Amino acid sequence: MIKKEKLLKELEDIQKRMLKAEIQKKQLIDGVKPQFRISAINLVDYLALRSKNIEKLQKQLHYLGLSSLASSESHIRIQVVNIMKWLGSENTLTDEIDSSSGFKQLQKNIVSLLGKAGGDNIPPIMVTFDTDFADDFQLMCDLLENGMQVARINCAHDDEPIWRKMIDNLHKAVSKMNLPCKLYMDLAGPKIRTQIIGKKHKKGKLKVQLGDEITLTDPEEKTIKIKNNICCTLSGIVEELQPEHRVYFDDGLFEAVVQKVNGKQATLKIVRISSKKPNIKSEKGINFPDTLLKINPITDYDETCLPFMVQYADMVGFSFVNTAGDIQQLQTKLFALNKPGLAIVAKIETNQAVNNLPAIILQGMQHNLMGVMIARGDLAVEIGFERMSEIQDEILWVCEAAHTPVIWATQVLESMNKSGLATRSEATDAAHAAEADCVMINKGGHTIEVLRTLHNILSRSRRNNFKNRRLFRKLSIAERFIFQG
Repeated sequence: MIKKEKLLKELEDIQKRMLKAEIQKKQLIDGVKPQFRISAINLVDYLALRSKNIEKLQKQLHYLGLSSLASSESHIRIQVVNIMKWLGSENTLTDEIDSSSGFKQLQKNIVSLLGKAGGDNIPPIMVTFDTDFADDFQLMCDLLENGMQVARINCAHDDEPIWRKMIDNLHKAVSKMNLPCKLYMDLAGPKIRTQIIGKKHKKGKLKVQLGDEITLTDPEEKTIKIKNNICCTLSGIVEELQPEHRVYFDDGLFEAVVQKVNGKQATLKIVRISSKKPNIKSEKGINFPDTLLKINPITDYDETCLPFMVQYADMVGFSFVNTAGDIQQLQTKLFALNKPGLAIVAKIETNQAVNNLPAIILQGMQHNLMGVMIARGDLAVEIGFERMSEIQDEILWVCEAAHTPVIWATQVLESMNKSGLATRSEATDAAHAAEADCVMINKGGHTIEVLRTLHNILSRSRRNNFKNRRLFRKLSIAERFIFQG
């Protein structure tokens, strides 16, 4: 038999934990802009709740026909208080935020950042522009007609004249179609790529086998006489490696483990090959999931792009964000360009960024409307593909508690965009994307078909969007922020 007195005591302890966390994080809460204050408080309350496992409590509340606290991210403390009252508590504590105001604040931020939901209440769809979009006016009109509500220009590609033509084309199409569209522009961020060097590797590839030892070198290391040598294009990384750290090449197709580090050279051992052709090629990405990299996320090239971006973009996508300090650095740049309030979308693509997500959001709230992009490509390599579903859900929960819009990105209906036909798993993945506040599709030859299919999938998924009941195990993100941050 479930004792209501015991449940009430557990809920009172949760409430006390929330209030204590608010006191501990008072400086962070007081630092945000006034319009984001209730969001900051709600985020801290939610993380205080999720810093311990309450699955058993949830099941008992559900058995009694009460709220199990699931789907209450946007208004978590008042939900706890209301349950306590149903159990007989005389708690008279009022709250700045209830279920209605929490949902309204989230919706306000979504609309401000991304625009209103499309037909059938589907989240806005973001379309990545290709170079050809600069001159194809009819395609731009078709994109708008079929549901594009956010246009994405990745500043890692093309140049300012091409971007300006894309933007002019977009504005003309928006005017003709009388359909709104936000403009999102990505900072390129640091490029960590392979460079195969040596006379034996003129074709820019290195053949490897399981157990092979290879050398990863800093670009400042000029020697090319080392056998099986791969240069890392970004300076300063190799020195940060330690024995047993994992290193992934080419989106995780090749896994190596650090054996030893000698200054600007590291010896790695190949422990997994997941490619039919065992060749590590030049210009492929490198990931370091176990290494805390000390990298400036704003490159010299990014600084040359920022003046153009602040002139035209509705929001700036910030690549390779790892810490709150990275957000602060971008905010300083925006202040210098007289655009301090430009919306920022933090691209979460590393394990370090996931761990620091609450602090990243709270730093952004000091000056800017914040969004978060789940950059699932690099993130999956960093954290392991088996954890991807779990982590993307955690990001969604934390962001909803902060009333921060989430963009679901990378490989959405990618096979369909390339070949015209989606795989079954991609269709299921696209349905899951309905839990986000915006869905991004990449470049491809079948963008219009992808837009139509995605609209169909999302509209069906949104009908079932609020039916899931979640169990609140302890979140390491929450525990780290509450007890260590």
